[in-house]
Amino acid sequence: MRRLSIFVLVMIMIAAVTGLAMAQTIVVWDREVQTEETVALFNEKMKAEGSSKRAEFQLVPYEQQTQLFLAALAAGNAPDVISLDIILHPYFNSLGAFLDITDRINALDYRAALPEGMLHLGEAEGRYYGIPYTVDLSGLVWNKELFREAGLDPERPPETWDELIEYAQKLTKTNDSGEVEQYGFAIVGTSAGWQMFGFMPVVWSFGGDLLNADGTEVLIDSPESIEALQMWVDLIHKYKVAPLNSATWQYSDVYNGFVTGRVAMMLSGNYNIITFKEDAPHLDFGITFIPRASDGGHASFSGGNLMAISRDTKQADLAWEFVEFAMSEDIQVEVWAKSGALPVRTDLFDNKYFAQDSRFAVFADILEVARAPYSTKYNELYAPMLTAMQRAMMGEITPEQAYKDAANEMERVLQY
Repeated sequence: MRRLSIFVLVMIMIAAVTGLAMAQTIVVWDREVQTEETVALFNEKMKAEGSSKRAEFQLVPYEQQTQLFLAALAAGNAPDVISLDIILHPYFNSLGAFLDITDRINALDYRAALPEGMLHLGEAEGRYYGIPYTVDLSGLVWNKELFREAGLDPERPPETWDELIEYAQKLTKTNDSGEVEQYGFAIVGTSAGWQMFGFMPVVWSFGGDLLNADGTEVLIDSPESIEALQMWVDLIHKYKVAPLNSATWQYSDVYNGFVTGRVAMMLSGNYNIITFKEDAPHLDFGITFIPRASDGGHASFSGGNLMAISRDTKQADLAWEFVEFAMSEDIQVEVWAKSGALPVRTDLFDNKYFAQDSRFAVFADILEVARAPYSTKYNELYAPMLTAMQRAMMGEITPEQAYKDAANEMERVLQY
């Protein structure tokens, strides 16, 4: 009996080990906590289907994404699937970090609903190495109650920068001592990321750009780009509708000013629809396109994540199965839209959650004009861009000199 028991125990252990070996497990990295829910739902689905396939989730803070992914690639143990900040993809594509998923993407029924501007950031030599997974878009928000008080139509936000200046002058209020109590517009001046997210669409609307299409040439010192920065500086010094110390304003300063009624208009993202409702439930606000130059078109910055399959994966098919699940209506609507985030698929904007707030609908149109700079050295271009803009906003140098200085520094970055 003892020998039989030992035999049975050994067989059980062998079966257990074999079962573990047969189980297919992939590792998924993301900076977004919602993907943990996506992984859990994927595992529930696999279990319900009687499958041994599984996914494991690891939350990677934004600040550590590049360092940890580089280390994992060097060690040959990168995650099977990674959802990465869209602007980092050109760099990692240059390292050959991802599998080519062009054919898989093109075979999707909803291929036409994927934003081309985002796909381009995951593209290299005509092939796709990442699929749009989450999206953040920049727009303009305005306080409707303050519009009414200023005699402006609360349902007609400014379409051009000339209109915004006109509105902002009416919306800026001073007290008897000449101190500004209410600004028509406010600018985030201390964040390089916000200069890109908020201000690059302004540059694009004037016909300027940061870089050329493949990120090899600096264009920020073009006349069109300088004209955009001149307008930005004029909001502060000429028209006096934005704080004189805008260069020191953080995002929290602008945000708090808006929700407390001390700022009438600001550049924002789609995610603020939820935060405004939470932080200021009675705030009557609208959201629309970032204004355009009088002879230009609207633009928006396309932030968010691309999801990719790493070159180290041993289970490419299972990794793609998870990617397809993450892109499904069940996830894009029931996880992302439910939490107030935009589905990345334009065919899913018409959903029951967004039907409850018409302000989400405008982002389907904004997504059509959204893009992001393509560069393998994007983060390294931050510092010269921010420093130049801050000096111009403080009146230390002209916008022309600011962008010429920035361009010189950026050229050195690209050549390094």
